[in-house]
Amino acid sequence: MKIDWSFLKLVLFCFVCATLLIYYPISEFATAQVMRSIVAGGIMSLVNLLLGYFAIEASFEKSHTVFLKYVLGGMVARLMLMWAAFLLLIRVFGFHAASLMLSLLFFYAMNLGLEIYYLQKRVSTKK
Repeated sequence: MKIDWSFLKLVLFCFVCATLLIYYPISEFATAQVMRSIVAGGIMSLVNLLLGYFAIEASFEKSHTVFLKYVLGGMVARLMLMWAAFLLLIRVFGFHAASLMLSLLFFYAMNLGLEIYYLQKRVSTKK
């Protein structure tokens, strides 16, 4: 498995830009509990993206069936893991539900776009 540092740099760049864009307005009006929930949503989404990246890298050179099992099965497993972490954060640790959900939605959409971009890039270089 070869690590694509350019993609990981792009992920870091997108996270830094998103954080800088939302930090000031949210920090002015949000409570500490809301800020904690937003950070947790971003971290959960980043871990989800990295797990997806490693699933793609681990299975890309294998057969189509194995690749689809890793990527699609991994997607289901990652969503279930995020769902469990979400419930744990809300019910056990008392995180702010709305801000956690909205930050997850925002970062998940951004990461989904990055994951699709990476898949497209890998497929185009394979041909």
